[in-house]
Amino acid sequence: MTSPHLSDLSSVGKRIIGLQGGSGSGSWKHGRKPLDTTIKVPIGTVVREIKREDESERWDADVKDLPREERTRRWRERWFVKHPSGEISDPDYHHAFDILDRKGHLDSPPSTGDSFHIDITSPITKPILLTRGGKGGLGNPHFHIPAALTPSRLASRGVQPPTYTFELELKLLADVGLVGFPNAGKSTILRALTGRKAEVAGYSFTTLNPQIGVVRVYEDNTWASDGEGIIEESELEREKEQKIWDTGDYVPAPEKGDRRVEKNRFTISDNPGLLPQASENVGLGHTFLRHLERCLVHVYVLDLTREDPMADLNVLREEMEQWQKGLAEREAVVVLNKGDEVDEEVGRQRVEAVRKAVEEEKKGWNVVIVSAKYGLGLDKLVSTLSTQVEEKKRLQQFANTDTRPSKPSSFGLKSIS
Repeated sequence: MTSPHLSDLSSVGKRIIGLQGGSGSGSWKHGRKPLDTTIKVPIGTVVREIKREDESERWDADVKDLPREERTRRWRERWFVKHPSGEISDPDYHHAFDILDRKGHLDSPPSTGDSFHIDITSPITKPILLTRGGKGGLGNPHFHIPAALTPSRLASRGVQPPTYTFELELKLLADVGLVGFPNAGKSTILRALTGRKAEVAGYSFTTLNPQIGVVRVYEDNTWASDGEGIIEESELEREKEQKIWDTGDYVPAPEKGDRRVEKNRFTISDNPGLLPQASENVGLGHTFLRHLERCLVHVYVLDLTREDPMADLNVLREEMEQWQKGLAEREAVVVLNKGDEVDEEVGRQRVEAVRKAVEEEKKGWNVVIVSAKYGLGLDKLVSTLSTQVEEKKRLQQFANTDTRPSKPSSFGLKSIS
């Protein structure tokens, strides 16, 4: 099952043991069926079966070097509970094993065939069966021999479930994914657009795990987090908050009761910075790249203070294409951040170089210059992303229903994926 309260797989244990069925007994009692073991995962989880092993395979490995008599004794002890009075003859055991075989208690799951694979992209409220648990044991009536004058003194033990090995992979579901080198300002953009308290600092790899925020766009074309003021490094903010706490300075509570009408919303993910050769798992690149597979729109965040932002863009796109063919061709917006930190003439030259290169590829991508720290240029970015996400969702809806709009728009049609 999926849980809206989970954002990672830390709650899923590396080893999950399904319960064994209860053993049968005398007095006409059968073994109890075991309770289900339920696992909860976040939306976006991919579950793959990579190995399966039944009890007979485990058994053969454990007893293969033992003498025949010892193997037989252990096999009987594994499958049967006997009444403490008297001994059970070999024919009685043979008859009992025949009964178990006919009842399907000795059956093993197929060791080959289609492996389990599911990609969870929407909420699941009803559990999905990964594997069946054990069976309850059979009571002594099942092993009664018609010619015998007394009830059987045998009952079977519960059946152990097979052992499956699954691989769980989390791919975040976000409408917009931020892509960039470390320290390009992705976390600052996330905070500026969503208000989510992402860690912001002036050094690389501040973000170690993807984070998702929600951008709410209103009918008057404003958005929920505008007017936040200057975004400072997280450590400086913590120092200021501690100083206010220590001095007891008055801090007015934020106003409540926003009366603006929401027009739409979209989710945006701040992904850890990529490095050259990320597709070869340099800097845990595989861990970060997989979260970009599901995004409708990519935002390439480039640092305008670097000498050649266009070269950075080419490296990012190349790594994404190496990771998954076609990923670098998705609908995208190019954001040149830190516009407040460069000389005006130098900044203009770098911006024009990027715009010219993007236009030559005829992708129709928007190039937006921002200063996320001071909230400059973000209105255009929010408007652009809101329009593109809505268009992509509309096109996806028509693609899923195998229909087309009466007047199709040329915006983004070539990038349906």
